[in-house]
Amino acid sequence: MFVMKATPGIQIDVKRIIALWGFSEAAFGGILHALRIPLTGMFIGAAAVLFITLIAHYSTSKKSILHATVTVIIIKALISPHTPLAAYFAVALQGILGYLLFSFIRIERIAALLLGFFALLFSALQKFVILTILFGNTLWEAIDEFVNYILLQVNIQIFDVTAGFSFFLIGFYSLIHVIAGIYVGWKAPKIPEKLNETRNHILSQNYKNHLAEDLFDKDTNRKKKIVRKRISRIIFILFLLIIMILSYLTPGFEDNRGFEILIMILRSIIITFIWFSVLSPYVVKWFNRFIERNKYERASEINIVTGLFPEFKKIINYAWKSSSGKGSIRRFRIFLSESLFLLLATDINPNE
Repeated sequence: MFVMKATPGIQIDVKRIIALWGFSEAAFGGILHALRIPLTGMFIGAAAVLFITLIAHYSTSKKSILHATVTVIIIKALISPHTPLAAYFAVALQGILGYLLFSFIRIERIAALLLGFFALLFSALQKFVILTILFGNTLWEAIDEFVNYILLQVNIQIFDVTAGFSFFLIGFYSLIHVIAGIYVGWKAPKIPEKLNETRNHILSQNYKNHLAEDLFDKDTNRKKKIVRKRISRIIFILFLLIIMILSYLTPGFEDNRGFEILIMILRSIIITFIWFSVLSPYVVKWFNRFIERNKYERASEINIVTGLFPEFKKIINYAWKSSSGKGSIRRFRIFLSESLFLLLATDINPNE
């Protein structure tokens, strides 16, 4: 299925890139949580853009992107079975978009830029679309009123009463993602050339002889993630309760805002109930059948890909240790670049 493109310098097996993409989807989020890095979804989406671009570069058939997308979805389902369905949909969309762009646009850099732009824009907007489906426009209206109320209390009039702070919030959040998408889309096509330039340095790294802090302490990472989710939910509920109370005590809110928030909460409960009790079982059942059917058809490939994961973990731990002594931002940048090059170019034998 995968045919390597004849390019000078370091040759990267496409299966290796698929393994990295699958590893990123299954483990990268946990690593970022361990490092206390915010906006994990943005980084995972950027990594997907990077790996799709590399698959397009190193394979002769752009259909390899679609094949890789299905493989990554299966790996994600096997390793992280509790992942929400929306995350699988995001991976599928990224893969399909990458296939279309690299198939119809011959200039690799332009295709990568467009992929970065649209993939990260969707990643940002997806969260707001889900929130709007769950809570309706009342959520955004309540946020606008609350922010305006706070600003008025401190005599700051940046926004008037009808101004949309929520639109500013959505726009700013989306802008950060789009900038990240454009940046990685610009950098990704340059990586093969960079690998050739740093070939000797990369291959001289003896990561197996170094011990490092383990970034894959699953129990600790899982507990921290659960605690963060619970705290964020409590804060959100308290926020809604505060608005409900203020709506009855202050003239800065519409008279019926408290009632609307109550209806909004009931709406979200009903939609959540319908999804998990009525629709989700059928979708999950179909998805599980899809995974089971393809899992056995691709068993050999999946075993090869996942067999690389233990060495990937060692490389990432080594890269984190070797970047110590730098400032936080500089260390994270060095860690990402060095681990990426090592993961792509280091010879790994999964049978060792």
